[in-house]
Amino acid sequence: MKISVRPLAATLIVLAVLVANAVDGDPASAAPRNTIAGSGTYLVGRDFNAGIYRSTGNTSCYWQRAKNAGGSLSSIIANDIGDGQRLVTVRATDKVFKTSRCRTWVRVLTPALKTKSRKTTIPGNGAYLVGSDFLPGTYRSSGNTQSCYWERARSADGTSAGIIANEISTGQLIAEISATDAVFKTSRCATWRRVG
Repeated sequence: MKISVRPLAATLIVLAVLVANAVDGDPASAAPRNTIAGSGTYLVGRDFNAGIYRSTGNTSCYWQRAKNAGGSLSSIIANDIGDGQRLVTVRATDKVFKTSRCRTWVRVLTPALKTKSRKTTIPGNGAYLVGSDFLPGTYRSSGNTQSCYWERARSADGTSAGIIANEISTGQLIAEISATDAVFKTSRCATWRRVG
């Protein structure tokens, strides 16, 4: 009987290539991540896992959920642009996620979503998770000289169907944020402070 034995050197070369591919992020071997670089176009489920993502400390951060990578307006599911903390819910049914001029996106996992914040102020720019980023209640933003915009939403998916209520105005604004809301979005406003 003839037994074939692979030379040790050849075996080591094969192992080295496999390890290098895994470390270097070879698309064929890399698992989807829970982070997304702040600029680029990514495939949902292949480049990263679907879920709720947060990016902080932004200026004019743009994101887009899309049906495909064709680039047409009809392929856009939802999009958003803004400063401060940004949130997006990327659905498993989405195909593509585009992001530009944003800080790294980090997936918000279940333990963080269940955390109950006692914070009673909200920055005037950004998108925030109700309950885990701040305490729900009635909030006031005073002395707005620009057009201050606020929005209560059912999710961070960015669709118009998800909007519960919104308003834009100057001067003093009041927003009653319910514990059943998912997201509070604010733009060009003075700091929000809880009054009830």
